Amino acid sequence: MSHIFSSSHPSVIEMINDEELLNIYQLAKEASTSDDFIEILEEVMEKRNLIHFYK
Repeated sequence: MSHIFSSSHPSVIEMINDEELLNIYQLAKEASTSDDFIEILEEVMEKRNLIHFYK
C-alpha cells in the first residue's frame, strides 16, 4: 500500500532531513507505533535509498 500522495507540495515527513527521518523511524519502531505510520516512514526512506539502514 502506498501512502505517499502525488502533489506539488511535499509532505512534512518528506521535508525533514535524512538524520531526523532515521531517528523518527527508530523511535517509532521502539514505541510500537501503528503499522501505517511505520510504512509511511519506510516509503520515504526507500525513496531516499535509506531503507538499508534498518532492513
